Amino acid sequence: MPQRPAKLEQEIRISRKLPQNIKEEDKPLFQSWLQSSFTMKSCWVLEDVFILQDTVFSWKELRFFDSHTHVYGLGPLPLGKRVLNCSIRKWRTLEEGMWVKDEWSANYFHWMTDCLPRIWQGLEKGITDQVILPEAFRKLSFVEQSLQMIGVKPVFYSAAENLKVKRLLLTSRTAEFPHINPKYALETRDRLSKISENPKRKVYISRSLASKRRVLNETVVELMLRKRGFEIFHAEKLSLQQQIELMGETELFVSLHGAALTNMIFMPKGSRVLEFRNLDDQKTQCYFNLANALGLTYYYTLNEGTEKDTILADFTIDLNSLEEVLDSMS
Repeated sequence: MPQRPAKLEQEIRISRKLPQNIKEEDKPLFQSWLQSSFTMKSCWVLEDVFILQDTVFSWKELRFFDSHTHVYGLGPLPLGKRVLNCSIRKWRTLEEGMWVKDEWSANYFHWMTDCLPRIWQGLEKGITDQVILPEAFRKLSFVEQSLQMIGVKPVFYSAAENLKVKRLLLTSRTAEFPHINPKYALETRDRLSKISENPKRKVYISRSLASKRRVLNETVVELMLRKRGFEIFHAEKLSLQQQIELMGETELFVSLHGAALTNMIFMPKGSRVLEFRNLDDQKTQCYFNLANALGLTYYYTLNEGTEKDTILADFTIDLNSLEEVLDSMS
């Protein structure tokens, strides 16, 4: 029989610290995030369930578990399409597996801060060490490398097939974006990081090879940082193992808002992170929240973006603010 959770949701309360270099006029950007809460849904253990494309259906429960497979769930029309489309796909049966993904999971940040925590949550149950993933995830090197590091086996399925799983461990997101669950973020660091005994490196990870969210005055920024002893890296040129080892030796990490900042997970507790942020942006707080969850000291600068939407913008870094914050960190 399916194992129903004793409690369907758990409320998590979080207290956070303001940035180390906070200015009085910038406090409104962070104030609403200092005391906050989110809910975490419970895991289910389900028998004889169907995986239809990208969601889970249980005959015994007579329900789709789209709240566990999609960030905002799915409406009746998308669910109906999945039922209709399953008739043209072949079937494969698995004895067991664990579901840990949603539609954001192919992103590096979300894999590290959502999927790995779901794996830790699932492994606590002691039921299975097999993770069920779409075939497309084979192409994501950080997925393959991280699973190999933690000894979890991926089971891939193609877009042309449906799965019947005799016993499925259905995990839930451990935090609602952009919150971070400290318990599981720290477990990621404990399981994957390689902390140096004397971390002293200063690291800037550039986004100059990215297709968006780049620094427009990159040359001047890099020159300023090099003069202060920073090394310049591109995450695209490093394996996951190399990024983990680099961060384990890093005491001061600087980068523009973007996936590379996720690597703060692998830094020693008490290290310092500087995020280049967009002016007046109160919404994109995921790295501020992540730094707090990990016990890192967080700094920021506010910079002019080409768009109000941080995700779409390129940035001109405020060099005076950068010099000021670097002086305060030295």
